[in-house]
Amino acid sequence: MPDRLRAGAAARGWWALAGLAAMICAFRAGVLLYDHSLNSIDGALQTWFALDHFADGDQLGTAFQSYLGITMVLALLPVFLLFGQTLFASTLAANVAVIAGAFGAAYATIWLIRAVPPRARWQAALVLVFWFYYAAPLVAEGAGIRWPATFDPGVSLRPLRGFLPFIVLPFFVVLVRRVLRDGRALSGGLSLGLVAGAGLLWSNDAGIPLFIALVLGLVMALHRRITLLAWTLAAFGIGTMAAAGAILLAVTHGAPGPWLQYNFRDVAGDQFWFFAPWERSTRILSPADLPNILRHGELLSSASLIVLTLCVLWGMLQRMRGRSAPVRGSAFVFVGASVIGTALIPQIGGHIGAEYNAITFVLGLCAPLIIGQRMLLRWAKPVLRNASPAKTGMAVGVAVAGAALAMVGIEAARFATVWADTDRTTYDAGLGFHVTPEYAADLAAMRQLAQAWDAQGIAQDRRMLSVYTSPLDIAAGVESPASVGSLIHALGADNRANFTALVGERKVAAVTTIAPDYSGWEGWIRRANWSFFRALHENYTPIARNDQQVLWVRAETVTPPTAAATCRVSAPSRSTLALDIASPAAGLASVSVTRQPPFATGRSAMLTVTEASPDTAAKADRWADFPRYGIGNTALVSLVAPVTAGTTTRLTLEVLDGSDIGTGTCTAQVYAPVDTAALPRLPEGIDRYLAQGAP
Repeated sequence: MPDRLRAGAAARGWWALAGLAAMICAFRAGVLLYDHSLNSIDGALQTWFALDHFADGDQLGTAFQSYLGITMVLALLPVFLLFGQTLFASTLAANVAVIAGAFGAAYATIWLIRAVPPRARWQAALVLVFWFYYAAPLVAEGAGIRWPATFDPGVSLRPLRGFLPFIVLPFFVVLVRRVLRDGRALSGGLSLGLVAGAGLLWSNDAGIPLFIALVLGLVMALHRRITLLAWTLAAFGIGTMAAAGAILLAVTHGAPGPWLQYNFRDVAGDQFWFFAPWERSTRILSPADLPNILRHGELLSSASLIVLTLCVLWGMLQRMRGRSAPVRGSAFVFVGASVIGTALIPQIGGHIGAEYNAITFVLGLCAPLIIGQRMLLRWAKPVLRNASPAKTGMAVGVAVAGAALAMVGIEAARFATVWADTDRTTYDAGLGFHVTPEYAADLAAMRQLAQAWDAQGIAQDRRMLSVYTSPLDIAAGVESPASVGSLIHALGADNRANFTALVGERKVAAVTTIAPDYSGWEGWIRRANWSFFRALHENYTPIARNDQQVLWVRAETVTPPTAAATCRVSAPSRSTLALDIASPAAGLASVSVTRQPPFATGRSAMLTVTEASPDTAAKADRWADFPRYGIGNTALVSLVAPVTAGTTTRLTLEVLDGSDIGTGTCTAQVYAPVDTAALPRLPEGIDRYLAQGAP
């Protein structure tokens, strides 16, 4: 009977947590209906792009590439399909996954704290969610401190990457217990390997650390039974390869080669130099650079990373000495190591960013309670022994009810405020949420343009190419002509060349770019991918814009440069080249640099460009680490230099590690400036364009 009561209480606890999470998701869905982001730079569209292709059964690696991974995106498919495969459905799926992950991680963290009685775990998990995601952020905001824990999926679904080990944790616990209790190494290891294989394809920065951490967890649990450990690891490896191989073959339609090259060569090779910031201290070139992860971090997230690392090391020591439970102690080492790896891998392989350390935050702050359980139990037993069960139960009930009501109240108030203050009065079925009447007119204009493309028989994958995928693509019924979707994901020389060829060879009817006055990041993407934008200036002309996008269509003839500019090369140091560009007219100077070997190559010889021009002198919001950006370390370099008559623009090329940059020559030609601010709104511009008999 007591077992049945405990089981019933646990079931009711799970239902309570699930019900609360569902209510939070419902209110957040309501907010999305009236306040969905339209910013195509914030990552929502890259989630939609991958989901839309997966939902259609398209071939990964050939028809499209998923920058976000595989199984992480597949996990979002049920909600995406249920709510109609719209942009709203995509963002809702991401929000639901993050909220579910936060609740699951909270419960798993409480389970790791042995001092919490089983019947009280769901209550403690609820209070933990309330504290980390509602109460404490308000306190931190008042103190001017950035709080790392959030329900926001963010760019590239970073929180969801960090929840992977918590998703795998129940399988680890059940299967390791089975191996220890029954000696079923083959079945237990194989089953855990199948789970690990699916996790390996979650995302690069989460899947690889998960696999390593699972091996570490198995060693911690079985190190005193070497034969059992060996058989378990062998079966685990077979299961991992089988599951990962089967999933990969299924989604790539039996041709994994293009995805493997994009994922492990193109992305891994280029993201190191492509993404901001570009200071030397933001790149890990040797173990001596690892402390920079803390130097560039934020107070709370860096502290949690340090605490969690120390606690995992202590947990490993305790497990090796046999002073912690085989399953629970090993489970903490596994989860902690996986979370730490997920935070560090992208910083070691790419660039240092405080946002990655935030993945460790909740578990890091709770880790001392997990490894200090003996002391915690020693403190808790006298208190629990002397406490009145009735009063304790009442206090806990009040705290839990208060936390639940507060969370629901905060979410309801947020929805009510958005609903009452919104100016989005027009529902767009294609997007799945409400937009302003002005934006609805933009979408209607794009659909009008799509009808003209239909009449001309222009294929959906030859209609429009977007530097950043946006709602305009959805309204126009566009299938991206580029397998990577957006220019920011065209990593690897071949992918960049293919993206550029679409405009260089005039293969698409239209192009959208980010308006320079919408985001300072437009200046970065234009400079980092000048070959593409030079081809765009030569072959397309802008006809209209909205607040965020500029619409370009094929020009009747190729637009040549308007003037020649002078370009002089000097070498202030062995690792630096200075290009001085002077022009008789204002515009954008296209600079071609031919470097002479020998010059340093490899990861540490990353090239950066620092610009001093009339454009950089202007006071405006720009990209991070402005006016510096990264470029590929190649023999032929294509750059852009804003110029005006009577002034000299200097581009300073520098090798990251101070090695030899070599010598070089350069030439420059000037293209006329484009005044995108003066363009008509999309409805007017598209009407004019169609009235001229285009496309």
